[in-house]
Amino acid sequence: MKWFGRHGRRLSHLLRWRLRRFLFVVFGVFGVTEPSLADRPTLGPFETPRPGELNIPVGSEPFDAAQALNGSFSSPEHCARVPDSLWVEVNGKGDCIRYYAHGLSGSESPTVLVYFSGDVMLRTTKGVRYVTQSYLSVSPMEIGKDMAKWSADSGRPTLYLARPGIYGSSGDHNMRRTHREIELMDRALDMLKERYNIASFILTGHSAGGQIAAALLNRRGDVAASVVSSAFVSAKQVAAYWEYKREIPGRLLYDARSYYDPVDEIGRIRQDPRPEIYVISDPEDRVVPFYSQLYYVRRLRAAGLKPHHIYANAPGPQHHLLAGHAKRAATLLAQGKSAKEIHMALAELDLSQVK
Repeated sequence: MKWFGRHGRRLSHLLRWRLRRFLFVVFGVFGVTEPSLADRPTLGPFETPRPGELNIPVGSEPFDAAQALNGSFSSPEHCARVPDSLWVEVNGKGDCIRYYAHGLSGSESPTVLVYFSGDVMLRTTKGVRYVTQSYLSVSPMEIGKDMAKWSADSGRPTLYLARPGIYGSSGDHNMRRTHREIELMDRALDMLKERYNIASFILTGHSAGGQIAAALLNRRGDVAASVVSSAFVSAKQVAAYWEYKREIPGRLLYDARSYYDPVDEIGRIRQDPRPEIYVISDPEDRVVPFYSQLYYVRRLRAAGLKPHHIYANAPGPQHHLLAGHAKRAATLLAQGKSAKEIHMALAELDLSQVK
């Protein structure tokens, strides 16, 4: 009877999921408030992207939302015209990776702070893809100002490495979170390390950018510290969560089996000396479930590492945006502050946001 009860509940859950998938395909999912997309380009749930040659915005020119949705391509010759860019090849296919740096020079740079952003593409309850409102207002000049401030605060050179398909890099943002994205970012860091004579990195990432920071922590021996916030660091758990908890049947929209899961390669992290690792989470996170971030921390500890897990308060209703906390922690690490001082500084940051 116990066997029947347990498996009966599982079967019931699976049947409900299949019913939701059927209703989604035939009718769409109703009853949930949709964002207003009247002024934004969109891409249907099963619509094939139409990539174009990478645009090259400069100064205050905004990034192209349509290209973020559809993807873009480049070539070594075209990439040579893109400011502060790298032509990076993975498995015979190249992309133009753009970066925004402050304080870097040809002389030796002992430690550089690197930031990886989160995703900019979201879906409605009916699976329609669109770009976040914040992406529409960002420009190369704004990113440059942010890196200049981060550098001034930390006293170190700073670097914003644009992920494939967004913020000036070519590629397909529909294929984010995959092994190819990780390989591109890894090789880009190798090229930057050689170009600017960099000794070590403090990697910082938010949400899916945290996945990249965690992946590079696994693979590289030159990472002095890793700071991630609201991070997609346990890909299998997050994919399973959304597969059975959300109204949209995720398997129809993407193949989560292609995602890189940082948990799988924790055993590769350098042990001597151990890197500093900070994981910043809001227990009420509605985008990347808290338990998946906690699982990552526990796996790190089981591997003999000593991560610091800091609970923070992100603004509602999503309780997800903690990029400022991550950058602040990285700043303090670069300044040589202790774990206690970093904990206190982030607590003060939370208090400053209370209205």
